[in-house]
Amino acid sequence: MSKSRLTLSVLGLLLISGALWQLKQSHAGLVFETGESTGIPYQIVAPENRGLQKHPLILVAHGLAGSGTIMHGLALTFAHAGYVVATWDFDGHAGNPHPMKEDIYSPWLLDNVEQVFKTVSKNIAVDTSRIAIVGHSMGTAAALTFAQVHPSTQATVAISPVNTAVTTELPRNLLLMAGQLEPDFVSHARARLAEAGGVGGDIQTGTARQFHIIPGVEHISIIFAPATHALALDWLDATFGVQKGAQPYVDRRLLWYGLLVIGTLMLAATLIPRNPPLIQTKKVLLQRRILVMVTSALSATLILWLAGLMGLPLNTLFGIRAGGYLILWFLVAGLTGLGLLKPEILRPARVELVNALLIFAGLWLGIGLVGGGVWIPWLLISKRLVLWPLVFLALLPWCWLMGLLSSYGGVGTRLVWWFGHSLTLFGVLFLAIKITPELGFLMLLLPVFPLVLLFHVVPNMVQRGSWTFALSGALFVSWMLLAVFPLI
Repeated sequence: MSKSRLTLSVLGLLLISGALWQLKQSHAGLVFETGESTGIPYQIVAPENRGLQKHPLILVAHGLAGSGTIMHGLALTFAHAGYVVATWDFDGHAGNPHPMKEDIYSPWLLDNVEQVFKTVSKNIAVDTSRIAIVGHSMGTAAALTFAQVHPSTQATVAISPVNTAVTTELPRNLLLMAGQLEPDFVSHARARLAEAGGVGGDIQTGTARQFHIIPGVEHISIIFAPATHALALDWLDATFGVQKGAQPYVDRRLLWYGLLVIGTLMLAATLIPRNPPLIQTKKVLLQRRILVMVTSALSATLILWLAGLMGLPLNTLFGIRAGGYLILWFLVAGLTGLGLLKPEILRPARVELVNALLIFAGLWLGIGLVGGGVWIPWLLISKRLVLWPLVFLALLPWCWLMGLLSSYGGVGTRLVWWFGHSLTLFGVLFLAIKITPELGFLMLLLPVFPLVLLFHVVPNMVQRGSWTFALSGALFVSWMLLAVFPLI
């Protein structure tokens, strides 16, 4: 190993160690209880030294394709401030095996909240006379409904609210927030504010109403924004009073996780042995490689659009909401691209297989498993895991094609192709959403795609050949798709 690679490896280890320590520190002074209520996984977070004192209960509901994990930062903020907090996975999400109903305004969301509320209310630290509920996106449908069905709910916080109607009386003490970069949800929030009677009212009588636009954030980043956490906590403290034993806390876990990701990628790029350069039997011109990528991506979008017109349920393919479309899109685009290019496909060498598995293991552990405590539910339940081999095979042609097209040149070439690949995916999926409106939910996740692709590209920058790139990419991305998208 060269001196520069050794230096980068040591730096990567230091970043990982420091980040893990900081992530662990975010839990200091708190206790955690996990359980299951009629198949709904839940977690209770509470101050450590509770004694006989009872605390207000804050229910925290996640959005579509979210989970209790993505709301964990808010839960930590509230728990450090002296509240007992409950998060859970709605039907079809993360560790919940029950299929979700497609209509987020049907009673199933409220039923989930009611079941969790019934269970966590039995916790000895919960004061059932002091209840508040916080929701994000789809979770606001549950929160706004719950607070009206249970008028004793003293405060409701709706982050990026959906079209669930409210009244001038209920919910009590309603705080609305939306991100500056999510104009549709800003409109929804303004509509809810108008229904609630506009800004004003009094916290003590339960009539308070406020609306805040959080600057510089969109639908996902608003969950982690310090301003979101601060406003929500101030609203709860104004309602219930500052809790005894409250500790100052700012949720910086996303920053530490980012450093951990950087450390993981540094280790993967420096410690995993490099594939020897492979002899290219036939070099493909740059113009043709770009044309194949764009044409195959656009063709897949149009083919699936036509299939949708003929009755194919694009939004519920393979029993996965929206994610099934992505899986089929990758398969069609990959096969189309291979048909256009007609490359010579050789069997993978042993070193390619080994390096692909090493890259996947590094990404699975350093980005996925640790991320499972920060933003994404990573471990797959059995209903998701049985689909993994099929999804892996569906993604393999496209990943192999991208590995071949980006295999010419050095490290910089991989990064340039990552940018072009990300831009192409963004463009064709944006088109898919426009011509197939029921796929609109994908728009909220489009900003994440370049990051996921970059995670995979970095450890592959020093590798050669299509198979290492293809196998590691198909394994990692297929797992992530199954971890995120809800089951229907």
